[in-house]
Amino acid sequence: MKVSKLILSFILSTTLFAQVSFAQIASTEALGFGSGATSSKEKLAGILSREDVAERFKELGVDVKSIEARVASMTDEEASIVANQIDTLPAGADVGMSIVGAIVFIFIVLLITDVLGLTKVFNFTKPITNN
Repeated sequence: MKVSKLILSFILSTTLFAQVSFAQIASTEALGFGSGATSSKEKLAGILSREDVAERFKELGVDVKSIEARVASMTDEEASIVANQIDTLPAGADVGMSIVGAIVFIFIVLLITDVLGLTKVFNFTKPITNN
C-alpha cells in the first residue's frame, strides 16, 4: 500500500511539471521572412474580387467597380478599420436566429423533463408513470 502511494505520487509529480509541446509546420509568413503581410487595402481588394461577394453586390444593386473605387480612395486607417471589422464579425446567421434556437432548445428540455416527471412546468403534459 505504501509503495503504490509512492509510485502514484511520483507519477503525478512528474506529469504535473512536464511541459507539453506541439509540433507545427512554420510558414514563411509566420516567421516573418516573406511578404505575407498585406495591406488592408489589398485585403479588401482580394475580398471584393471573390465571385460570391461580387454576386451578392449585384443582388443588392451595387456596382462592384464603384466599390473598388471607394476602397482605393480610402485612407490606410479607414481600410484597416474595415478589414478588422470583417475579421472580427461572426459568420453565419444573425443573433435573432440563435436566440430563437436557444428558446426552442430550452422548451424541448423542459418538455422532456415534464414528460419524465422530473419537473412540472407545463399543464398539458402528463408524466410517465411506472406501474
